[in-house]
Amino acid sequence: MAKKNTKKELKEEIDEMEYENDEYNDEYDEEELKNDEEMEEEEEEEEGEDENETEAKKPRLDNQQPKNQLTPEQKAANRQAQKQLKNERKAQNPSYEIISEAKGIWETLRLKRNTKDERKELMERLMNIIRGRVQEIIFKHDASRIIQCAVKYGNQSQRSEIAKELKGRYVELSKSVYGRFIISRVLAYCTEERASVISEFYGKVLKLIKHKEASLIIEEAYSQYANATQRTALIEEFYGPEFAIFKTKENRSIEQLMAQPIKKESILKHLQHTLTSILGKGGWDITSHTIVHRALMEYFQYADERSIQSMIEFVKDHIVHILHTREGAYAARRAFLYGTPKERKYIIKTFKSYVAKIACEQYGHTVLLTIFDCVDDTTLVQKSILSELTKKVKPTTTIIGTEEDAENVGLINVITNRWGSRVALYLLSHREGKYFSPSDIKLLEEGDAIRATTSKKDPEIRRKELLKAFSPPMIEICTKYAEQLMKDRVSSPVVYETLRCAEGEKDELIKSIANVTKGTIEEYKEEHVEKKEEDEYFNAIKKLAAEKAEAKFVETENEHPLVSRTSNQLIKNIIMLSKSEKEEEQKIGKAFIEAFYETIKDNLTYWVKYCAKDAFHTSGIAYAFLALLENADKSIAKNIKSSLKPVISKLKINKENKTLTNENNNNKKRKRNGGGKAQKPKIDKSKLDGGEYLTGIEKFIKTLKN
Repeated sequence: MAKKNTKKELKEEIDEMEYENDEYNDEYDEEELKNDEEMEEEEEEEEGEDENETEAKKPRLDNQQPKNQLTPEQKAANRQAQKQLKNERKAQNPSYEIISEAKGIWETLRLKRNTKDERKELMERLMNIIRGRVQEIIFKHDASRIIQCAVKYGNQSQRSEIAKELKGRYVELSKSVYGRFIISRVLAYCTEERASVISEFYGKVLKLIKHKEASLIIEEAYSQYANATQRTALIEEFYGPEFAIFKTKENRSIEQLMAQPIKKESILKHLQHTLTSILGKGGWDITSHTIVHRALMEYFQYADERSIQSMIEFVKDHIVHILHTREGAYAARRAFLYGTPKERKYIIKTFKSYVAKIACEQYGHTVLLTIFDCVDDTTLVQKSILSELTKKVKPTTTIIGTEEDAENVGLINVITNRWGSRVALYLLSHREGKYFSPSDIKLLEEGDAIRATTSKKDPEIRRKELLKAFSPPMIEICTKYAEQLMKDRVSSPVVYETLRCAEGEKDELIKSIANVTKGTIEEYKEEHVEKKEEDEYFNAIKKLAAEKAEAKFVETENEHPLVSRTSNQLIKNIIMLSKSEKEEEQKIGKAFIEAFYETIKDNLTYWVKYCAKDAFHTSGIAYAFLALLENADKSIAKNIKSSLKPVISKLKINKENKTLTNENNNNKKRKRNGGGKAQKPKIDKSKLDGGEYLTGIEKFIKTLKN
């Protein structure tokens, strides 16, 4: 019977998956109905086997024929007899007639092709059948589907009628494999009854959160439908029995409760007891239970150091699963800050194969930043974290031109991601204000005081060791894919910081960045036209992968790097390094100026004429050349002036689009702030020359003449 029970459990899980995916709302055919009937027959057969499992097996009669020797007519007769017995057995159920009749209507009601009037008529017929008898049929899997469908397609009064009829049974219903989906529908569609449904869980949250089915309903109610007061009422049951029994209409925050010394000790004690019982439960997955994440955050926020260290033993196996939420990431950061070297090593080992994914998460990437700040064993961080970021993986990159290259693709995916690029920038430039907001820096600085007591290595030494390990792969990837990374708004700052801060030889990187500016726009487009080989066969999967990879760069894939606003701004910033106070950065800036000039000197006249055709929209290119002219040594500046002298006198600057574009920009900037009166944009008077705003090419020509 063990195998049969396993089979039955497996079928129930399959049914549950069907409910979650709303498959019963799709169009269906005769085969689908036939499959449903077969599943019901199997269910009935298994129920019959369970009832008779204590009975001994009957011996085969001498004149009884084996099943494989029956004729088709005999098999058909047997099936008919079994079907008749099944119907007789079902008929003994008091709700059989209701379910059968309602099921017939439901099979038509769930069709998406129904018109509004047809659905209204079907709902009225269905409500006449189930009205007053909803509680009798809610725990059966087929009847549960009927009620779910009625809640979805009914009008507001019909939905409220069903929700009120279920009042008092929601706790029991939440524990049902099939019934819990009815609660999900009621919470989603019955907005007026939502508060009463959630209130039925008050006082029972701790028991329900440990139940496999009910915990999903508690989480759904807490994270999706409860307001602030209701969330507090649910979470505060973790604080002790008195909060489960005595409810208040006020929104009692944890800060207010912890301000009372008498209650603080009791709350932390009950929090610890509840969390250890949940986290210590074998095989318990709290990945999606944000209510537990919040309880963990509050405990780590207010408990003392000794209590936190004792809690780390229970939470260390779950950290990799909870750091994707704000509350879970907070708990993870505190676990690393307060943990022992052995515990930190254990947690980092659980990150294996997930590091790149964590780096690209909004909250998860902050955990990696904390690891870089507090873990003394930098060799462990290099092997388990940095190597995961830079290892060779299957190509899934969104950068054009790297689909067939398996080298550093994982790192490309990270540095072209909004959050992943912050991980690279943190390793390169640490807490640079232009890349991290004040709130982000404050969040990281909170751990500095804790780190001072739990870590021994000097922070500056730790940072240099990680930078030394991270620099070679960054220099390599920026050299190899300079053009693609420079044109990407997210990865462009990473290229700049790699050039500025990375340790190692950067001559090849400087040349690679300068070489992307070679040629004219027409030459660039000719070189980047895709040429399909004659013997190349069509591969649909490869084509779809290429389309997906190119989707992010659809607007700039054939754009010359000098035309790209992102890359020409990067070029300007690199040139400005020549004026830096640091000697190393000055060398980089001067070396780039020489390489950049050697690349564009033959086409300098072409680019000046190009800028003059549309002075306003090409200011980025002009400002890059202006920076080159102002920061280059005397010999280069002299060569630039002599090569452009014949052109300047004949150059006509087109500023026709200036007025229209300025008006559009003003409209974009004049956004209402909090519903107040729109403010006119302020004009930077320092940019005015004789009462007129000068474009980039005009400033370049003016400097050229002086």
